[in-house]
Amino acid sequence: MATVDQNNMIDQNYTAAFLADDQQERAIVWHMVFSLVGGLTLGVIGAVLSYGPDLLYAAYEPYAYLLLVVIVGRTAVSLGWAALTSALATLGTMISLMAASLFRTGDDLTLGSNGATLNLTLLVIASLGLLSYFTRRDDFWGDLAGGAMAGVVVVEGMGKALPSWPEYVPGFWPWNVLVVTAISLGLLVALRQGKARFRAAIVSAVIASAYFVFVAGL
Repeated sequence: MATVDQNNMIDQNYTAAFLADDQQERAIVWHMVFSLVGGLTLGVIGAVLSYGPDLLYAAYEPYAYLLLVVIVGRTAVSLGWAALTSALATLGTMISLMAASLFRTGDDLTLGSNGATLNLTLLVIASLGLLSYFTRRDDFWGDLAGGAMAGVVVVEGMGKALPSWPEYVPGFWPWNVLVVTAISLGLLVALRQGKARFRAAIVSAVIASAYFVFVAGL
């Protein structure tokens, strides 16, 4: 009788482990689908907004895409899956924008003013997924990752607000800048806790200041 009970217990443990693995695999698949479909959806919305006021589109692109990548990176089960889902979200966005550009005359509908800017923007967006995953840590590296993400948002806003910069958008200051500031602060509040928010804010300020000094020097 004891042997039968032990066998039943082993079978139950095996079944529970199998169901847990199957559930995790399904969650990973749905996470990948969400990343790709989310990128496609945001890209379509961005393409539609590009026909409207420039200031509205400037407030949407690329910040909506950045937030999506932050979400999928933060919720990934591992660093590898964070990299994959971030790439899928970025790819979905690009597919939508490239498809929309086929029906658009004049300037190309891309994430940036030229090819180099586009490549850099795509790299930054995909990389934010990895940084977002590291914000799950409660140590200095998590603070550094959170500050870096907020710093990227600030730098992107600076590029659109300063007249001498290539990505300058007339009228972006002050209201759109306030939106960008709110997004960066929201990232710090949502991804860090307690004193970690202050440390991440310092990292963000250092990155933005260093970038400003570097570009101003050039």
